Amino acid sequence: MKLRILILSLLAGGMLATGCLTDSETTKLAVGEVEGLRPIYSQDWQDIQSLDARPVNNLGKIYYKDSTIYVTESGWGIHVIDNTNPYQPVRIKFLQIPGCKDIAIKGNILYADNVTDLVALDISNLNNIVLLKRIEGLYPEVDQLAPEAYEGYFECVDPSKGAVVGWETALLDNPQCQQ
Repeated sequence: MKLRILILSLLAGGMLATGCLTDSETTKLAVGEVEGLRPIYSQDWQDIQSLDARPVNNLGKIYYKDSTIYVTESGWGIHVIDNTNPYQPVRIKFLQIPGCKDIAIKGNILYADNVTDLVALDISNLNNIVLLKRIEGLYPEVDQLAPEAYEGYFECVDPSKGAVVGWETALLDNPQCQQ
């Protein structure tokens, strides 16, 4: 019994000790042979645009108000869908808001996260959406460090490339850590 506990303790300790790789250990990994997550950057992440409707690829949160559905495209923006006829919803617009994952609406004001900022948009006229206010640096740069709740290798974030607005699966040139 004591031997079994000792073996399990050694195995658990070994797993904890090898969870993160040091710089010298990452050099042993062949470039382009390790699959993991790579950050997707945006240089102009504060540029919010109203674009033509498009299909939902990465469904996020859903908000319903006055027969209109607002669906977040995690990391990219908000789909606006007319649901006047629930049997035939119609895509109206896509609001490109890089880094957007969450929204709230009060009256005609839509609040959304834009990487580290909070933005307030006037949505009273969906054909002319207006940025009313931006509160810069309200949110911590969580996704700027490592992908949230991901277990595996990922590439280090390079702030000189812009803000991280999402993550993609790829063969990594620079795998750093295993969470």
